[in-house]
Amino acid sequence: MKTITALLTLGCAFAVGCSSTGPNTQRGAAGGAAAGALIGGIIGHQSGETAAGAAIGAAAGGLAGGAMGRQQDRVAGSTGSYETRDSYGYTDNDYLALLTPSEVDTLRARSQGRSGDLADYLTDQERANLRARNSTRRGY
Repeated sequence: MKTITALLTLGCAFAVGCSSTGPNTQRGAAGGAAAGALIGGIIGHQSGETAAGAAIGAAAGGLAGGAMGRQQDRVAGSTGSYETRDSYGYTDNDYLALLTPSEVDTLRARSQGRSGDLADYLTDQERANLRARNSTRRGY
């Protein structure tokens, strides 16, 4: 019964660890689960419960590794090194790079000094216009 409980816990840990789209979360969960299984297996072997120890260790390691990776993804997302793309394949930085200096000034005025990414203040129509401008530059 302990083994079944441990295996269910392990399955939940992997499901939670891999639910995020961030690569560090997934790597952290997998690495943590592997390290936890190894350490848990060693500790469990001392008490005659190697499989249960490995499963519990994998679950705990997966959760801890996933949490650490998630934090890395959050930090990377705030610095722009890891960004999500919209359905057109553009990131917020792509849109900002397409703006002219006067358009950047307009967005700054629109933001009224609030913190956050300037791309948050682009309308859907403005994004469409920027994509069209970019495809014209590329010659598509």
